[in-house]
Amino acid sequence: MDGIKLFGSAARTRVVSAAVALRDSYPREISRVTGVPLLSTQRILADLEREGIVTSRLAGNQRQVRVNPDWPAAAELRALVLRALDLIPDLRTALESERRRPRRPGKPIDRT
Repeated sequence: MDGIKLFGSAARTRVVSAAVALRDSYPREISRVTGVPLLSTQRILADLEREGIVTSRLAGNQRQVRVNPDWPAAAELRALVLRALDLIPDLRTALESERRRPRRPGKPIDRT
């Protein structure tokens, strides 16, 4: 997985970028969007949580992850990631196509 290594590795950069862009998310969703294996995504998120950059909480039986709003550089991290997404066009496309709410029943799916 070649790409920019803004946060140490291409995989870590993709996971951090997805976590910031998706706001509240789950490790499996981040893994699916970024293309980083789930175990690697979980390890990266655990490291980020130890460093205080992200927080997690249990929502039912799933762990929900988001950027720690109390982290001193949270706003700067968000601004940096949103600008850096221009350098990772495949991740930007995957994030834009990620559906964040349910589809209306009976609505046709546009596959163009």
